[in-house]
Amino acid sequence: MNKIQSLSNRLSVLGYSGFEISHIINYAARGKELTTLSKYQLRDVIQQMEKYVTLGTQYAAAYSK
Repeated sequence: MNKIQSLSNRLSVLGYSGFEISHIINYAARGKELTTLSKYQLRDVIQQMEKYVTLGTQYAAAYSK
């Protein structure tokens, strides 16, 4: 859960709104509460969030020049 919080913070710094971050998590968790997910399902949520961090970082790098 600490990893998910850390990724949420990184997404926020990259400019994602709270709604967008919640939507990313909810979509990756298939609408389930994070506390009910298995470690494999949590891994999927983390991987999805990491994908958005990567995309956001690439976008910021491309348009900050």
